[in-house]
Amino acid sequence: MDQLTRTRIPTPFSVGSVNCYQLTGNGVTVVDPGPATDEAYEVVADSLATDGYEIAEIDRILITHPHMDHFGQASRLVEASGADVVAHEHAVDRLADPIAHFKREQAYFRPFLRSMGMPTDAVDTVLELPEPYTEYQAPVTVTDPVADGDTVDAGVTLECVSTPGHVPGSVSFLAAAEDAMFTGDHVLPDITPNPLLTVAPDATDERTRSLPAYIEALETVLELEATVGYGGHGEPMSDLHGRVRETIDHHEERKEHVAELVADAEPVTAYAIMKEMFPELPATEMFSGMSEVIGHLDLLADEDRVRITERDGVDHYELLEPTDG
Repeated sequence: MDQLTRTRIPTPFSVGSVNCYQLTGNGVTVVDPGPATDEAYEVVADSLATDGYEIAEIDRILITHPHMDHFGQASRLVEASGADVVAHEHAVDRLADPIAHFKREQAYFRPFLRSMGMPTDAVDTVLELPEPYTEYQAPVTVTDPVADGDTVDAGVTLECVSTPGHVPGSVSFLAAAEDAMFTGDHVLPDITPNPLLTVAPDATDERTRSLPAYIEALETVLELEATVGYGGHGEPMSDLHGRVRETIDHHEERKEHVAELVADAEPVTAYAIMKEMFPELPATEMFSGMSEVIGHLDLLADEDRVRITERDGVDHYELLEPTDG
């Protein structure tokens, strides 16, 4: 794609660097500017300078999803440039007040994780661990909320494709004329994005069913004309549809593995399955592990393959026998 620069921005997170994309066909467009660190700011400034631009010349910032490694320093760039901010309409509130969103998640998931069989001390640890990382983000006002099918002129027309699952408010940007798509963390070349549990948009007492939504959004990508994928991490993907199919197949295999674990130990809690699947998982990764397991249990529930029963406030899962016809 002409007038496209990919800049790898260091992050303090285990995922490593995040990809920031700069398009200069219609002013300066920045996609996912990275976390709120001085290093990230300097890297973006240096990258723009290489192309002959300054931060003050940024016209618009596109945010693929509301995770701090992708949007964290957007507000600082806006202060220096007056740039417009484009994000999915379901990400607007979270971007405007990420700390309030984090506190809503803590309040919701404390009883929910206990209902999934996680011990209280583990729940407290899991929900308090992310607190130090909140410094790598700052609230940002979305000036241009978008929905599925909206377009952005970045020198090339970018069609907004709603791709929830990894997080509500995830949006990919399809450059149909270039046979390419900016996928954020929806599709990545080397890892499968975790369908993270969170509170549903515009709700405080309802969780997302993240993995079913994610699979549906992956299937949407297969219907689009895009060969090349520019993900939020890693190298560009030369066969986007092939990578999407690999990701779907991975979750199908993981779902069947979870079904086997339920059958071997039923009735069983989601926490017990998580400990069986990931016995060495550190506390810092347990929320992701629970999201993974619960997501696959959601898929099995959608297929009417598990029964959920409550015992002393804790949900237990049993595998249902297949029926003929």
